[in-house]
Amino acid sequence: MPVSPEIQKLRALAKTQLFVMDLPLSDAPGLLASQFGGPDVKRPVVWRDAESELLVHPARTRVRYAPGFVFVELAVFTDQTGDAQLLLAYKLGASPNEASLTAVAESRPRGDATLAARWAECVTPLVWMALLRCGQVMLGRRRSKTPLVVAGVYTLGKVLSFIATEPVSTEALREYYTDVRAGDQALDLSILNRRYLGSVPLIRR
Repeated sequence: MPVSPEIQKLRALAKTQLFVMDLPLSDAPGLLASQFGGPDVKRPVVWRDAESELLVHPARTRVRYAPGFVFVELAVFTDQTGDAQLLLAYKLGASPNEASLTAVAESRPRGDATLAARWAECVTPLVWMALLRCGQVMLGRRRSKTPLVVAGVYTLGKVLSFIATEPVSTEALREYYTDVRAGDQALDLSILNRRYLGSVPLIRR
């Protein structure tokens, strides 16, 4: 059966090079803090959930890396607790082949127990999305003739590495797997593997 143009494009993209952008630990707190919603990282911001408010000090944000882990410490304040800290731990890929846009987090941050219980559901995904936006910011600083997206993130422990590549349309993926299920296309996971996390060379920019 003839291969559709979309599948041909998907296979071609699978062979393209993937770009890796490294976020050094020294730059991570400032860049992450700039994604917390305030115009000035030196000034506190207020996060609201229902009737509750959490004052966050972006400039006091701390970040640590370990192989496969990112730790973020937030300096926060509420009228009920005063100054406190929340430590969030995210388990992510420890190599390019494990890179993705998702992470596993503890059910509650460490630190003040009252704040952790009240704000875990809001703060945990918010900080993770802020980390992913750091990759988008770094990608925006690059000059590229073709559109690129952040396709995954991982850490070997010294830097936080974002993988950037050309996007694949959902239509192309849907058509590919439709053909696989119909028996018209052999399943080749290497197409997606190489496409996103690759066996092709990674170029650091």
